[in-house]
Amino acid sequence: MRRLPIFGTLALMCVALLSSISALSAKEAQWTIFNQPRETITVVAHRGAGDLAPENCLSSLELTWGMGGIPEVDVRTTKDGHIMMFHDNNFSRVCPDASDEIKKASVESLTYDEVRALDIGSFRGEQFKGEKVVSIEEIVDALKKDNRRMVVIDVKKVDFEQLAKAVYDVRYQITLTSGNEADLAKWADVCGEDYDATLWMGLGSYTDADVDKRFEKLRAENFKGIKRLQIHVAKDADGNFKPSPECIRARGDELRARGIEFQTMPWRTKDCPDAATDIEFYKELIRLGSMGFGTDRPDCAYQAIDEFYAESPEDWNICDNIPLAQVAVQGHRGMGNEMPEGTLETFRAAWAKGLIPEADVRMTKDGVIMSFHDNDFQRIIPDAPEEIRKKGVKDFTYEECRKLDVGAYKGEQFKGQQMVDLDEMIAALKEDPQRLIFFDVKQIDFEILAKATESVHPQIILASSKYDEIKTWKKFAPRSKAMLWMPTTWSGTAEDLKDRFDKIREENFAGLWGLQVHVVVDENGVVKPTPEVLRYCGTELRKKGVLFETLSWTNGDKYLTYKTLLDCGCASFATDYPTETMQSIKDYYEENK
Repeated sequence: MRRLPIFGTLALMCVALLSSISALSAKEAQWTIFNQPRETITVVAHRGAGDLAPENCLSSLELTWGMGGIPEVDVRTTKDGHIMMFHDNNFSRVCPDASDEIKKASVESLTYDEVRALDIGSFRGEQFKGEKVVSIEEIVDALKKDNRRMVVIDVKKVDFEQLAKAVYDVRYQITLTSGNEADLAKWADVCGEDYDATLWMGLGSYTDADVDKRFEKLRAENFKGIKRLQIHVAKDADGNFKPSPECIRARGDELRARGIEFQTMPWRTKDCPDAATDIEFYKELIRLGSMGFGTDRPDCAYQAIDEFYAESPEDWNICDNIPLAQVAVQGHRGMGNEMPEGTLETFRAAWAKGLIPEADVRMTKDGVIMSFHDNDFQRIIPDAPEEIRKKGVKDFTYEECRKLDVGAYKGEQFKGQQMVDLDEMIAALKEDPQRLIFFDVKQIDFEILAKATESVHPQIILASSKYDEIKTWKKFAPRSKAMLWMPTTWSGTAEDLKDRFDKIREENFAGLWGLQVHVVVDENGVVKPTPEVLRYCGTELRKKGVLFETLSWTNGDKYLTYKTLLDCGCASFATDYPTETMQSIKDYYEENK
C-alpha cells in the first residue's frame, strides 16, 4: 500500500469473513499481508522519513509522499498559540550551532516568529540548509494539493479541539497517533465519526510480559478510540525477536478479530542498530502478520514488501496460504439469486452471511443516488403498468422510485421491499466499519458519488470493466478500493483475455485492489478461459498484491466449478449462488487439509 487505507473508519479487511464457517484445524494457513491487496498495506515514515532528510520538515514530507508513503510528524504549540511540527523537547540536537539559550529552549517557550527563524535542516547536510519548522497550516495546504496524501500526527503538546479545527478541511487525510491510549479516546470524543487514530507501543524492555500487561488494560477499555495499533519490535544480541514471534502473531490475530489494523516498527537499539534497513527483518514481521510498518526508512520497507509479494510461487494454492475464514466472496447484486436485487434488506443479509454485497447505483430525475441494476423496470416489476415498466430510475423522482415494490418479483416473503438510497447505504456501512460494498456505477458522475461517500471511502470497492473509469474514480476517491472486471464468453478466446490482461499488467495494475475474470464452465468442469490462462493471471496478480477473483456465469452453483477454479489459483469469488459457493469453498478446504 502507498497510503493509509482507513480514515474515519477501519475497512481494514479487504476480504469478507465467512463467519458461518468454523475453523478447520491447527494446520490452516496463517494470516499475512500476502493474502491482502498490495494497496492496502501501510508504510508510515517516522518523523517524515527522518533518516533520509531532516526530520519533520517539508522536504522529508515531500520525499515520503513521493514514495507513496505516509509521513508521521510531531506537533507542539508555541507560547503564542501556533501548532508547529517538531519532535524534541528542545533544539540542542537539531540546532547544534545555535546559542545555548536557543538550544535549551522548547517550542512551547518560544513565539511562532522565533521558532520560524531557526534552521532545522543544516544539521543533516548543506543541501538541507534553511529548512524551517513547519506550521499546521502549511501541512494542511500541502495536503490540499493532492488528496492522495496522508499525514500521521503524533501529538506532544497540543489542544485537541484546536488541532481538530485546524485540520477539519483535510480530516480524512489525517490520523492522530500517540503512545497514550487516553489521547486516542479523547480524539475520538472531539472528532466523532471523522476521527482516525493509531496507538504505538514503545515497549521499553520489549518483553512479552510488557505487551500482555498493556493489552490487558486495552481490553478492559475495549480498545476505545484505537483504529490501528503499532508495536515496536527489536532484536537482542543473539538475534532473538523482542517481543517474541509467538507474541507478535497472537496480538496481531487478536487485533484483526477486533477490526484493528496491526502494524509493527523495526526499532533501533544498541543490539539492533540496523533495524530500519534490515530487509529480512521486515519480511519476517510480514510473515508474523504485520499489516504495515512504521519505519525510519520507508524505501527499505517498500523494498521488503515488493520482494515479499514477488516471491509468490508458481504452484501457489489457496489452502496453504489463505485461512478459510478470509476467502473473499462477493454477492452479485447483493445476494445473487437468493433475494431481491440491491435492496437494503439484501445488503444486510449479505453482510450477516459474511459476503461483500454489490450494488448498482443510478441517479433519479431529481438527483438522488439509488441502488438499481436494470435500465428499466420490466424484469423487476413485471406487473406494473407499461408506462412504468418501460422507464427507468432516471425517469422518476426519488419519491416516485420509493413507491415501487422491487421485492415482490422474488416471492411473497419479499413483498414491499423498496429501492435503497445512497444515504441509507452509507448509514448501514457506518454501523460496522468492517462492512464493505461494491459499487457498479451506471449513470452517475464519479465526482458527485465520491463527494457524497467521502466518509466511507475505505469501505467502498468500485467495480468497472473500464480501466480508465477506475483511474478517474481513484483521483476523486484515493482511499477507496477498485476492482476491474473482465468479461468472457464461450465465443471469446483465452488469448483475447490474456491480451487484455497483459495491457493492464504493463501498467503495473496501478490503482487496483482486485481483478475479476468472468468464466464459463460446462457440466464436465471444463472452464473457459483455460486453466493455464487463469493460473497465469492469478500468479501475476499475486506478485503485485492484487486480489484475483472470478465470477462463473454458468454452473455457479456446482462444487465442480469451484474445485476447478480453486485448483487454478483463484482466491476470491463473485457469485449468484452465495450459499452454494460458500459451502463449496468449505468442502474444498476439507478435501485438501
